[in-house]
Amino acid sequence: MRKHIVGIDTLRCLAMVMIVVYHCFPNFYAGGFIAVETFFVISGYFICDMLLRAAKDEEHFGSLRSFWSFLWNRLKRFVPVLFLCIVLTLSVAFFADQNFLTGSRENTLFAATFSTNIANIVRNLSYEQSIVPNLFNHTWFLALELQICIVFYLLVAAIYRIFFGKKTDKSHRHFCVSFGVITLLLAITSYLLMYAYGGWFTLQDRAYFGPDSHAGAFLLGATLSSFMLATKQKELKRIAKIILTIPAIILFGGIIAYGFFANYSASSTYTYVLALTAFISAIIVFLIMRIGATKKYKLIAPFEYLGRISFAVYLLHYPFNILFPSIFQGVPLNIVPYIAIAASLIVAVLLDKVFVPFSAKHKIIFSIILVASLVLPVWSLVKAPAKSTIEEQLEQELALAEGQNPETEIDISSLDYSGGISFIKSVETSMNYFDAAKSFAKPRPVIKQYTKPGSYNTSGRAQWNTPNLSNISALSSSRILVIGDSVVLGAQSAIKSTIGGSYVDAMGSRNMADAINLLATYRSANGGNLPHIIVLGLVTNYYAFTADTLQTIVNTAGADHQFIFMTGYCGSYSRQTQNNTIRAFAQSHANVHVGDWESLIKGNPDAYTGSDHIHLNPNGRTAYANLIKGIVDNL
Repeated sequence: MRKHIVGIDTLRCLAMVMIVVYHCFPNFYAGGFIAVETFFVISGYFICDMLLRAAKDEEHFGSLRSFWSFLWNRLKRFVPVLFLCIVLTLSVAFFADQNFLTGSRENTLFAATFSTNIANIVRNLSYEQSIVPNLFNHTWFLALELQICIVFYLLVAAIYRIFFGKKTDKSHRHFCVSFGVITLLLAITSYLLMYAYGGWFTLQDRAYFGPDSHAGAFLLGATLSSFMLATKQKELKRIAKIILTIPAIILFGGIIAYGFFANYSASSTYTYVLALTAFISAIIVFLIMRIGATKKYKLIAPFEYLGRISFAVYLLHYPFNILFPSIFQGVPLNIVPYIAIAASLIVAVLLDKVFVPFSAKHKIIFSIILVASLVLPVWSLVKAPAKSTIEEQLEQELALAEGQNPETEIDISSLDYSGGISFIKSVETSMNYFDAAKSFAKPRPVIKQYTKPGSYNTSGRAQWNTPNLSNISALSSSRILVIGDSVVLGAQSAIKSTIGGSYVDAMGSRNMADAINLLATYRSANGGNLPHIIVLGLVTNYYAFTADTLQTIVNTAGADHQFIFMTGYCGSYSRQTQNNTIRAFAQSHANVHVGDWESLIKGNPDAYTGSDHIHLNPNGRTAYANLIKGIVDNL
């Protein structure tokens, strides 16, 4: 049996820290999710190493009994921690706010059956696409790894039994080399699928959650393991091991640094960032295995131990981070994520040092405690509401809107979410999560589809998406058309005085989809022509547009134009999802540019906005106009 390698657990610890910081402080570290590639590479390496050794040493490798033994060993590692996560999460949610239990029956079932990733693909959901957050959404990682492990075992067994039945050293080396080539080709295929889903078709969630498109890192680890088993690895001298430590540290430092720039919604993440992270992680694993340190050093002992319990910390910190703002309402919200992290560490240590040893020594007492611990989670699932209070309030607003406009098809985005008893206010006051804890962008409403596919909210919005054509002659002589909402309306005079030849059409409560009908009407009224440069500042009001919406805007105006999409800043009401959609869209279109208003002011919003941190003060109006001018001058 291979000796325990301290460096691998240290690597697990560092990757776990990246993911925890990403979940708890995304505004600070928005790209920490790339560390999952490191975990997949490590898993691929050791699972492949175990199976290739078993193929040679086990007499009945590939039999049904052997498969069930492999599967049982994997489940023994996963199930206890997952069970604890489910029990604690449902129990805490019951006391935090029962709105969090909405949808928990099916979400718990998906987590317990290792199918969260498949469920997300089928339901077209991601981390940010539900009114009430899925407390078990992070179990997609667990589900994906188990699915890959099962297929991987079958692949190893089939190839070995069909082509390499002889259990000799020479035959086994040939098998390892051949299998390494196969896994490398499969890894390339997997990353091509990720490139296709996430890059070409902008199906980021399909690329991220798919076992076919996200198996590449696991397969790279398996490739490394196969080739290392096939070659004789000479013992390195101590000085050589020290020298190899340096590039390993530098390479992982590069992964950590890039976590500040990676973006879940960017097409680059799926075209090369995740693949490059996995490749670098494979090099790091190779260096660590060549160093082969088995001695525990005091300096890295805490990191090595955290690496061993990283799986439990990963599973626990995510729901704690969502639920704790409602539990610790008297604690400053910027402190709550630290409490969530500390709680997950404490429970993980107790599981390792107390629960597991206790269960081995006191099986009967432990079984009674285990059954008793299920009472509150089961009751939570029984009491889980069919709809959250937020959904009910939203539907009441929709019913009121439909009553006022019985002949008009109502779109969710036609409602005003910015004040009074709106959806956003409901989230802030009754649930006190995500945005308040600065954990994620506001979830976008998906409870009901109110428009037909492709209609893009052009009906029932005449007040906002029909332009005033009384001054169409001024548009004909303009070089720049600026379409915006209340933020642009406030900066209208500054834009006109700063940017010569600009035509501004701004109105409060507009959203991105309104630009489609505005541009189509302007173009029709202006003899099929529009100004060469089109600026759109339409992110302030809550509307979950997609890249498809932006593409429709470009197609409506004509691809021969230059487009500037302004990002939005709304104080405590995050627009991160919409801003990321704009940034990702601009990366794949040469004639699309980003006016990054959010990045300009988020460090000091008081300098540019009023007390609501949304609408512009005099200095903000000038800065907004100058931001547009700076981009226009370079076109």
